[in-house]
Amino acid sequence: MSAIAVLDALMRTHDDRPDEAIAQLPALLASPDLPAASLPRAAWLANHLLGEKKGDWRGAWALLKRLPLVEAGPVLLRHCAVAATLAGDALGSWRLERQWLAGGANAECVRLALRLGVLQGAQLATPLPELLTEFSTLLAALELCEAGELDAALASLLTNIVSALLERGELDIRDPSCAETLSSGARIARLLWGRAGNWVNHERAEYLLALTANRFERWPDGLRAADAGLALIAANGEEDVDRAFLLLERTRALRGRAAKRRRKRLMARRRRWRHPSPPICGRGSTIARGGQKESRLWPAREATKVRA
Repeated sequence: MSAIAVLDALMRTHDDRPDEAIAQLPALLASPDLPAASLPRAAWLANHLLGEKKGDWRGAWALLKRLPLVEAGPVLLRHCAVAATLAGDALGSWRLERQWLAGGANAECVRLALRLGVLQGAQLATPLPELLTEFSTLLAALELCEAGELDAALASLLTNIVSALLERGELDIRDPSCAETLSSGARIARLLWGRAGNWVNHERAEYLLALTANRFERWPDGLRAADAGLALIAANGEEDVDRAFLLLERTRALRGRAAKRRRKRLMARRRRWRHPSPPICGRGSTIARGGQKESRLWPAREATKVRA
C-alpha cells in the first residue's frame, strides 16, 4: 500500500482505532513516498493523536521535526510550530514562525493562528477558566484582524475550539461571560468562513451558532441560526447529514422556547396566588358608615330573610 493510501486509511479510522494509527505514524512520516502536498494532513494527524489525545507533544514534535520543512507551506509550519511550543522547544517554534513570516504572511494573523493552535492543543490539560480567559483575549484581537489568506485556517481553529469547549462537562451555562465568549467565537468563525469558505462552510458556521445558542438556552438565537443554515442548504444543494443536525438543533430550540414560556406562565400564576390583588372598592369592600367601619367578605351578598 502506498504512503498516501495509508494516510487516507488512517484519516478514516483513527477515531475508532487510535492506538493502531499511532503505531503507523513513524513509518508513514518517514516514508519518502509521502507527497509534499500530503504532509500537512500527516502532521495534523500526529498532533491530533499524540498531542491532543495522548498529551505526548514531545513525541509529536519528535516526528514532525524530521520532516523536510525547508519548503514547507503555512499549514505545515503552523502544525509544526504548535507541536514545538507545546513540547517545550521555544527556539524551534520561533524558527518556524520566522520562516512563516518570511513568506509574506501578516504578522498579527500568524501570531493569532499560532496561539489558537496552542490553545486547541492544550485544552485537555488546561482548566476551563484559564482557557476561556485566553480565548476571550484572542477573540478581541481577531475582530481587528484584516481579511487575508489565513481566514480559513483561523475559522477552522475557532470552530474546533468552540465545539470542544461546548462539550466540557463543567461549563457553566448560567455564566454570562462564558456564554458571551463562546457566542463571540462562533460569530467570528461565521464571519471568517463568510470571507474564505464556500456555502457548506457557511451553513456549518450557522450550525455552530445554533449549537452554541442552544447550549446556553438562548432559544430564539438557536432557532434563527438553524433556520439560516437550513435556508443555505435549500438554496445551494444537498447536504442530508448537515440538514439532519440543523433540524435537530431547530427542534431543540423550539422545545426549549416552549418550555421557557410555560415556566413563565406558571411563575406568573404562582405570584398571583401568593399576592392576590386587593378587592375593588364598592360592594364587598370595607366601607364607613356613621363614622364606623363595616367589614364584609368578598363577594358581598344581602342576608337571606327566613319567614316563618
